[in-house]
Amino acid sequence: MRIAVELDADASTDRWIDDVQEEAGIDRREGGGPPSRSFAMADYLNRWSACAHLDLAASDSQPLSLSTLLRLAGPDDRLRWRSTGLGYADPRGSLRLRKAIAARYATAGADDVLVGAGAQETMACILHALLAPDDHAVVVVPIYQPLELVVTGLCAADGVALSKDRAWSLDLDRLAAALRPNTRLVLTNFPNSPTGATLDRPTLDGLIALCCRYGLWLVNDEVYRQTDPGPDRAVPPVVDLYERGISINGLSKGFGLPGLRVGWAACRDRAVLGRALAAKNLLSSCLAAPSEILGEIALRAEHRITDRARAIGRRNHRRLRALLDRHSEVFEADEPRNLAFAYPRFRGREGATDFARTLASEAGLLVLPSVLWRSSLAPIPEDRLRLGLGRIRSFAALGVLEKHLLRHAR
Repeated sequence: MRIAVELDADASTDRWIDDVQEEAGIDRREGGGPPSRSFAMADYLNRWSACAHLDLAASDSQPLSLSTLLRLAGPDDRLRWRSTGLGYADPRGSLRLRKAIAARYATAGADDVLVGAGAQETMACILHALLAPDDHAVVVVPIYQPLELVVTGLCAADGVALSKDRAWSLDLDRLAAALRPNTRLVLTNFPNSPTGATLDRPTLDGLIALCCRYGLWLVNDEVYRQTDPGPDRAVPPVVDLYERGISINGLSKGFGLPGLRVGWAACRDRAVLGRALAAKNLLSSCLAAPSEILGEIALRAEHRITDRARAIGRRNHRRLRALLDRHSEVFEADEPRNLAFAYPRFRGREGATDFARTLASEAGLLVLPSVLWRSSLAPIPEDRLRLGLGRIRSFAALGVLEKHLLRHAR
């Protein structure tokens, strides 16, 4: 369903998507027609993945095998796994899975949880449940492009960029200035990708106070919460702090289980969840029953899974830190803020995007230039690289990156 948005936002979106895809070597126009709204990162990966045999682009943790996950199951889980039926499942997610998810939150019960086919689908359904054509939304950028496109496809929107000169902090005065009388929602992603930024507690409290003052929904994509370097010090999920706070999370990133396609929304307004469920019924309808059982196993074994993932991330960050220090003429080090990825500034003459393409074509190494997070709503720096550090092979990939730098320096 295509709902009208402000024409200037559409035109700007189309222009930068054209630029990104031209840089990726992709022709988006067919028969001379107008460009379509497209996912620039997916197009870039489609173009350059074939050239690369090492991946520094992925932002998930080391994926688990099915056998590894089942070794974490108890006797009851194994019995259910062997005997589960393959019919249609509950569209909301199984009660057992929703109880396991709700246990992560202080204020949510099973009926306050909606499970979807990944966090992206769940977020899209929540946005469809909350936004109408006459509404306005504020989006904190950079953010995963498909989420921005959902918002701008539903209503008018403005963007507030994180402050690159202030450690990617969120300026609440700028956010307040972006509000309109018809603003209904603020969309955020903390911990943030690609910057790794988090909100300190005073800023989060200020954001919630602002939303409360104007009766706004606060929807936060929290999928990188499990890869925060200090999970015990992380600020609480927004659903636990604000009655109109909605927390989105899933098993793809910190758990290393993207193949299960388990994501969820935790929301204390069951009418909103009902409308989101109606949107979901037009999409995946329900999860596969095996994914629900495996997801429940993973949630109960969270610490064993995520401790392993964080150990991999820390090892890779140490190697990256040493690499950045040795090549300060090429990289301006950005202190790592998340164990799944880093976001250093590239100082080379060719620019970050050309450097990324050269890495893929000459060194067989895939990284993501920050141009892929460009937004139609607010300016985003284009001189950075997002380097995925959650996988075991990222360690070897960093070695290839350094060899490439040394070869070109000579």
